[in-house]
Amino acid sequence: MKLEEMSMKDLLALHNKIADKPAGPKTFATRGKLVARIEAIAADKNIDVASFGRPQQPEAAVPSTQPQAEAIESLDAQPETVKAPRGKGIGALARQLLMDPAGYPHRLIAAMVNAQLDGAQATDKSVRWYANDMRKKGIEVPPRQKAHPADMDAEQSAEAMKTVRVVERAADD
Repeated sequence: MKLEEMSMKDLLALHNKIADKPAGPKTFATRGKLVARIEAIAADKNIDVASFGRPQQPEAAVPSTQPQAEAIESLDAQPETVKAPRGKGIGALARQLLMDPAGYPHRLIAAMVNAQLDGAQATDKSVRWYANDMRKKGIEVPPRQKAHPADMDAEQSAEAMKTVRVVERAADD
């Protein structure tokens, strides 16, 4: 084995095997200094460095005594590779409601999302973020209503509520 042909990583591993004090990757500035140090340690400890670099012969694999058909477990016991959905669908629902031409206010959209999705905690600010994100991506978001129907008088509220439509809850898998 020629030390000059070994990589720096292999030389450092060899050094750490034979040295009393292990060295880190930044201990030696050059390959020559590392090779000289390994040769000096080998000479002091009377070690044959050539025996360290040889790859060990792999042992022959022992054949399994169990047939392959029995080795395979049932499909139910194996872990599933299907990824679970990442979120609760709050963003998708909020984006869908933002695209409604009725132009629901952000606070109303947040309330609708929270009512439809268990555990959702959407706020008017988070819905506003989704709208802004969509605009940044070049999606034309319909303009919002200036006032919530609950804040209007009876006539204005009745007129605004004509545009409201019920969105079906997403089917849970």
